Amino acid sequence: MQRCRVLVINDFVEKGGAEVVYQQCAALLATLPGVEVERFDDSRFCARSTKLTRSWNTSAARALEKTLLRYRPHRIMVHNYHNLLSPSILAVLARHQRELRYLVYHTCHDYHLVYYNPSLQYFDRQGHPIILPLDALRTRAVFMLRPTPKGLVHDLMTKAWWHAIRAMYQPARVFDKIICPGEFMEEALHRCGIRNTVLVRNPSAVPDALPPVVVRDKQRFNIAFVGRISPEKGLLQFLQLAQATGFERIGCIGVYGDGPDRATIEQRYAQLIEQRKLILFGSMPQQQLFPAIREFADAIVVSSVGAENAPLVVIEGAMLGLPVLIRDGGAMANTAEGVGNKIKFHFDPASLTRALDELAVHLADDTRSYNVGDYRPAHYAQRLAEIMHIGEKPAPLVASGRPPRFANNPRPAP
Repeated sequence: MQRCRVLVINDFVEKGGAEVVYQQCAALLATLPGVEVERFDDSRFCARSTKLTRSWNTSAARALEKTLLRYRPHRIMVHNYHNLLSPSILAVLARHQRELRYLVYHTCHDYHLVYYNPSLQYFDRQGHPIILPLDALRTRAVFMLRPTPKGLVHDLMTKAWWHAIRAMYQPARVFDKIICPGEFMEEALHRCGIRNTVLVRNPSAVPDALPPVVVRDKQRFNIAFVGRISPEKGLLQFLQLAQATGFERIGCIGVYGDGPDRATIEQRYAQLIEQRKLILFGSMPQQQLFPAIREFADAIVVSSVGAENAPLVVIEGAMLGLPVLIRDGGAMANTAEGVGNKIKFHFDPASLTRALDELAVHLADDTRSYNVGDYRPAHYAQRLAEIMHIGEKPAPLVASGRPPRFANNPRPAP
């Protein structure tokens, strides 16, 4: 029996949550009977990232074309591509689709198909990020907003390039099906007229759900921040907020991760670190990370300033039996609400104080449970097999009077 060859594509081998899903996707597809998997990422070509390569990466396009012609996949799953691989790979995928007869799928980890800023943010005059309401999509108002904090010229170039790519390549049409990790993302795509979508929850990196943590008669809670210490994750803002409340009901904030904001935090909050109210644990492998969080934390905080898109930390928290203190906005709040471990707050002291009081009630409820069945790795693999028609032969291509999609797209430079 012929094996089904699947090519899984992503910008980076390792970086953030999308890369975790990319690695899991490839590994889980490889467990399916009769499936052979190959990966394509920044390890397969010269991965130097510049403004030019982020706009159009000729090296990535050449390398992908060679891979397609050598490997001859039956199915292709594309994760993130618009950052390092760039839209240059869309022309390659479309041009060879008719010859090689593969089906192409895309897991939409961010909002690059619907808005100039993939985090679904715009910036006010002071440079503060604000989540773009879904109601604003495809309205004239978005043309007047600033999708970047880098000034008018950069904004105009960003908008012009975004529209140029859609006029030339229509990215959504390259994919036979677009996989959405949550309802918020699917609604955003639908509002922009993209209908070839399907809902599939991202798989949890924690394979088995643990019983919910039960805490009673505790005045102060240990809160874990898990992820990249960078501006979009909002850790600096959360620390400011905790200080504004006088650390009311917070015993300690433990930070699991690293990133560009770490030095600023170490300098600005040196006194909190000395008092052990803030502990920077750093990055650690998952086999150490998850037991450490379960032992330390009463809850996890998700303080991102962007809309996010089904953040894995919400699911990992639920699988570890932990609630999440989550800023109420975008897809991250919707995800936590569906799972059942959501304690929402806004960036003001009174809101955080109320959320911590609610957390105390939540933790004391020993009858609670979290809805994590759709996030189990085995369920994810099964859904992909169904959606990607694993094991089925590609449908014969019917000759027609019109040329195949993007038949006239230029080839990458030899």
